[in-house]
This record gives sequence, C-alpha cells and structure tokens, in this order.
Amino acid sequence: MENKQLRPFNTNEFLAKNFFAFNDFSKLKNGNFGIKGLLTIFDNDTANENQYVYHNGCYDNFCKNYYEAKNKHIPLDLLHNVTDINHLIGKVTEFKLSENTAEIVGEISKWTPMFNNVVGLIEDQILQGFSDMSYITDGYWSENDLLHVTSCSIVSVALVPVPAVSESKLFAANGTKFNFEKQIEFESENKIKTIFGL
Repeated sequence: MENKQLRPFNTNEFLAKNFFAFNDFSKLKNGNFGIKGLLTIFDNDTANENQYVYHNGCYDNFCKNYYEAKNKHIPLDLLHNVTDINHLIGKVTEFKLSENTAEIVGEISKWTPMFNNVVGLIEDQILQGFSDMSYITDGYWSENDLLHVTSCSIVSVALVPVPAVSESKLFAANGTKFNFEKQIEFESENKIKTIFGL
C-alpha cells in the first residue's frame, strides 16, 4: 500500500519527543549511575501518543554521521531541559538498534549538581522513563493524518516521569553489566550493527 502525502511536510516545524520506560538501573564502579531501557518502537502502521509513526532506520544516518563519526555522546537531560548545567545529567553510552526497537544504555554523572535527587527520583519510581528529543528531517503524512518519521536528528535523551510503554518495569539490578550488540544477517556473512560510544 502506497502512502500519499496529503499536505506539505516542513522539516523545520516538527520536534519529536518519544516517551519510553527504564528497564534497569544500578550504581556503577566509577560512581556514576547506570540506566538502560527502551527508547523507540519502530512500527510502520501504529503511531505513538504524539501521532508519529517511527520507521526502522530513522535514527541511523544522524547517529552514524554525527555521534559515532565524531566520537560524541548523546546527552542525557532532565525533563527536556538542555539550557542549564543543573539539567544536564549524563550521557548515552550505548545505542542498540533492532528491527523493531531502539534501546539505550546511559550514565547519570556523579558530577551533576542534582545527582542524589535524580537517583532518588528514579529509585522511588517518579522518574520512570526515557524521552528523546529529535528534529524530524524527513517523513510523510499518511491518509489517516499520521506523521511517518523516516529520518530524524536526535538532540538529547531526557529522563521523564510518564513513559508511553506502561508494560515496561523499572527495577534495580546492582552489578549489572551492560553489553548490547545486535547481529544482523547480511547475504554473505553475519556482521554486528551497533552504534557504540554515543
């Protein structure tokens, strides 16, 4: 089924925010606080709460060409506030892509001014999930007025109180080792496709 563009798509007018729950968190040996969870579900038919449909591969180009190529980290912030030092709380350390999801592992820095508050709010299940802030750089409108996102530039990942995936659970797992790799079969061989060092 071919989707038709019903109205012009202006890439400058859409800032996307996705909300998904933490799956795991723990104190790390370096004193930082480790956390992991689901960032995005890729579904070509079903929209998120913002009426956006994220397609597999929508993060790939920007993450590879900016974060991975230049050895940069996606920042972690608090409540989508990237304007001051108090809300800049850490970084994404791993970005795992599968056919249906994007998952991340991150660290809340022990040097953030609100470290104890943020960790306490996570442990008390008040901050419950991740939300990415991305500029949509390519997409189209479907006949049922959903915005299909085929390419976006991720600016930051925020810790938020209300995740969109209610089935996800947040739990502590001390000593958890975070090691994410996704294997994708190509025609001639198996290769690992994971963005490291974000």
